[in-house]
Amino acid sequence: MSVAEGLPLATMVGNLLRSPRRRSMAVAAFGTVVEWYDFSLFFYVSTYLAVAFYAPYEGSFLLSLATGAVGFLFRPLGAMVFGHIGDRLGRRQALVISAGLMAISMFGIALMPTHEVMGGWAAAGVVLLRCLAGFSVGAEYTGIMVYLMESARDDRRGFAASWAAANSEVGGLLAVGLSAGLAAVLSPENMQGWGWRLLFIIGGLLAAAMIPLRRLMVETDSFNEQQEKKQPASPLIEVLRTHPRAVLVAFLISTVGSATYFLNITYVPSYLDEATDFDTSESLFLGALAAVVVIAVTPFVGLAADRYGRRICFVLIGLLAVGGAIPAYLLFQGASTQLALIGIAVLAIPAAGWSAVAASAVPEQFSASGRFSGMAIGYNLAVALFGGFSPMIVTWLMDSTGNPLAPAYYAAILCALAGIPAIMLMRERARVPLGVIDGN
Repeated sequence: MSVAEGLPLATMVGNLLRSPRRRSMAVAAFGTVVEWYDFSLFFYVSTYLAVAFYAPYEGSFLLSLATGAVGFLFRPLGAMVFGHIGDRLGRRQALVISAGLMAISMFGIALMPTHEVMGGWAAAGVVLLRCLAGFSVGAEYTGIMVYLMESARDDRRGFAASWAAANSEVGGLLAVGLSAGLAAVLSPENMQGWGWRLLFIIGGLLAAAMIPLRRLMVETDSFNEQQEKKQPASPLIEVLRTHPRAVLVAFLISTVGSATYFLNITYVPSYLDEATDFDTSESLFLGALAAVVVIAVTPFVGLAADRYGRRICFVLIGLLAVGGAIPAYLLFQGASTQLALIGIAVLAIPAAGWSAVAASAVPEQFSASGRFSGMAIGYNLAVALFGGFSPMIVTWLMDSTGNPLAPAYYAAILCALAGIPAIMLMRERARVPLGVIDGN
């Protein structure tokens, strides 16, 4: 037995986290749990928000969902602002500020008076706070991927960055789990009256706790080394001028990631509930299982990307995403739980795999001086266009055509149209030292 094998797990973890760099990476990785809890919670409690803020209006539930989707439109704006901060003032500084804004948004919604008290101003306040949340998220996911990739060993960049993708699903599961648990122990009246507010307070506390933790993070060597050189006045303008291909690759890769994640994972419970013979509880169970598959698969794909390269992993995952979409949705039509489980796996594996590889492949397309800005704008533009609105688009397609396979056709075509040029245009840099990529 080796020394490591004889140590208790807690001791091994403690030894691992004694390194300031590793502690910083752990804090960064945990940040995606908080980010996705905060951002996804809105959708899980939309029915309560509809009553609290939109009850007098026709289509109150749709208005509540639309408010949630509005946050996606502000992600590119947040990406531009925080990309500049991240490239000029540091990755850590951008993440500290974004956590503060997320906390303000969560506490603000938790404390917002209802429509009965404030009238239409209550709904307007929720919209503004949701926009603030979307603005702050423009820094979070991409900033954390950049930080993890720059902080890792050259031969473990894919594995380290993949934890940003895995932990985002943990945050989503935490949101749905706490929402369901609280709804189970509280009466419907209490859940509507104050229970949903407690969930937002929890999110605000988690985001607020990230502020001091992130202030203790160690800045990456890539950023520190770039500070010794002359820096452009506007990293975003500079990266658009010098790295347009990299920005396009980031956009295309994120388009596939948005299609696979928001349709294969987020949308599946609603689809199963509305378009098949599965009831609500079965649909939620299958949706939660998809999230578990994502969490389990993602780190292993990150390791594979380190060993075999980013491009070959993208090719294999892309083939499954395009070729598996229609068969997976066909498996959902029979209301057989066993067949649906296979369909869930066929959808969840490419969603997990693509995000895992993208977490390192996209930041590797940029040099350090404009990495945060270029990645943030390319990534978040795609999420704004093809993320939050894809479920609405495929729902409209199903209503218009009467075809229950419309989401599968949409996902397969979008993945092919974006994935093929992304794989052709991307630079394979899995084995290129980060210092060489940064030009040091």
